[in-house]
Amino acid sequence: MNTTTAMREQAVAEHWIDVEGTLTRYLEAGHGDPVLLVHGEGSVSEEWYGILKGLAGSHRTIAVDLPGYGHSEPTSDASPVALAAFAWKFAQAVGAERPAIIGHSLGGAVAAYMALQRPDHVPSLVLISSASMGRAINPVMLVLAVTPLGDLTKWLIPRLSFGPRLLVASVAVIGALRPWRLPARWWTSQIAAVSSPEALPTTLRSLRSSTGLLGQKNLLTGRLRELPMPTLVAWGVQDTLVPFWQAIAAQRRLPEGRLKLVLCTGHLVPMEAPNTLLKTIRPFLAHSGDAMEGGRRR
Repeated sequence: MNTTTAMREQAVAEHWIDVEGTLTRYLEAGHGDPVLLVHGEGSVSEEWYGILKGLAGSHRTIAVDLPGYGHSEPTSDASPVALAAFAWKFAQAVGAERPAIIGHSLGGAVAAYMALQRPDHVPSLVLISSASMGRAINPVMLVLAVTPLGDLTKWLIPRLSFGPRLLVASVAVIGALRPWRLPARWWTSQIAAVSSPEALPTTLRSLRSSTGLLGQKNLLTGRLRELPMPTLVAWGVQDTLVPFWQAIAAQRRLPEGRLKLVLCTGHLVPMEAPNTLLKTIRPFLAHSGDAMEGGRRR
């Protein structure tokens, strides 16, 4: 490990903050303009570790555990709209009033709702394999959402000694084209997150709030034209949870949309291909920042 990598790893720090009565955990690294990272369904802020380190040299990068996920306390409403409102309260609490926002899967929908709620406070937006960009979704997720199998899973997994490991292994097999590429830090943090007593109930509530008999509901596609900021849509071409053509359709609706399709990668893009993502995200954020500064000077 070289000196630069070691310094960046040491700079990643765990913090806790009270957000209007909800004790919230987050990871932070770096200095500069803020970037808020919002994780996916059932996940935890460690999913961003590679991205967190990779952006720390130029940005203050913050990865939050959403309420009820990871180690943060739960709230009553796990819908993307409610999570977006909470994320704004969190951003204000940590002094990141105008963050670039990067969201993955469920976090992509949360990030988009954040941008819709306060478009003048979001200089740029990155949606990675985002939820709510089309109806199509993996049948496994559909079955969990609309049948008692979801309740059975929620009840059974904590009662099996190997339950959390089995569930995380299933997520890896479905979500990644090559699960063996997923970092050890993700495996350990994800198993710990699934073992939390609130994680599975929160995940099931969230899934059922956004998935119905016809697939994903409460779609954002009709509102993407309301997002004026530069927006990067990134997707794994081999995504079997939400198909990559939703990225193409979303990018076409965005006034300032860019598109990045990541080859040989499934749904878990931030963990499976962080370096590939960073090669696109770094110049995108830099260009967006330069454009903002130019606008201010004019």
